[in-house]
Amino acid sequence: MASSTDTAVAHIVESFDALDAISDPVERYQASRQAGTAIDNRLRSVRQRIALELKTEGKTWREIGQIMDGVTAQRAEQISRGR
Repeated sequence: MASSTDTAVAHIVESFDALDAISDPVERYQASRQAGTAIDNRLRSVRQRIALELKTEGKTWREIGQIMDGVTAQRAEQISRGR
């Protein structure tokens, strides 16, 4: 049985496959730029909510930074603000 993570990643991969299926290279490029912006914005929002959730659970910014790929406490707090 696939985990939630596996399922989420599979959906993202399917989206990239849909981009690759666009036959016109100019249109494909434009779509890839739009998708990149949308993905960046959504990931920023997801990471922000995760940082805030971890903080609500009582973790320190330092602990949250370690969870988030070893970033500094200051960076973890910035992420929680959507930066």
